[in-house]
Amino acid sequence: MKNNLITKLSSIAALIGVIAAIGGGFVQYGKIQAKLIELDKRKIVVNKTVDLGPINEKISLLEVALIDRIKKTDDRILAPNFTPVYEKISNVENKIKDLTPIEQQMISILEEISDIKEKLSESLKEVAIVQKENQLQDILIEEIKEKGNNPLAN
Repeated sequence: MKNNLITKLSSIAALIGVIAAIGGGFVQYGKIQAKLIELDKRKIVVNKTVDLGPINEKISLLEVALIDRIKKTDDRILAPNFTPVYEKISNVENKIKDLTPIEQQMISILEEISDIKEKLSESLKEVAIVQKENQLQDILIEEIKEKGNNPLAN
C-alpha cells in the first residue's frame, strides 16, 4: 500500500510539474505576443536624408592619391630602361663583325648573351611587379567605389 501511495504521489508530482512547465510556456508566449503588439503600435520615423559630404570628400582624396600612384606605376611601365640591353646587343653585333680570334670572341659573345638574358629577366620581373600593383590599385578603387555607394559605411 505504501509503495502504491508513493507511486501515485510521484505521478501526481510529475503531472503537476508538466502542467507548470506548459503553463510557464504559455505565460512566456503571452509576454512575447504583448511585446509584439506594443511594437506594432509604435510609429517608426525614418530619416531619409543622409549627409554624404564627408564620405565624398574622403573618396575624392583617395582617388587623387590612387591616380598619383597609378601615374607613377604607368611611368615605370611605359619607360623601362633598355639602354644597357641595346648596348650589349650592339657590342655583340660588333664582335660578330670582327671575328679574328674566334674562340675568344665566342666566349665574349656568350657572356654578352648571358648578360642580356639577365637584364631582360629583371625587366620582365619589374613589369610583372608593376602589373600586380596595378591590379591591387584596381581592387582598391573598386572597394572605395563600393564603400562610397553604401550610405551606412563610414
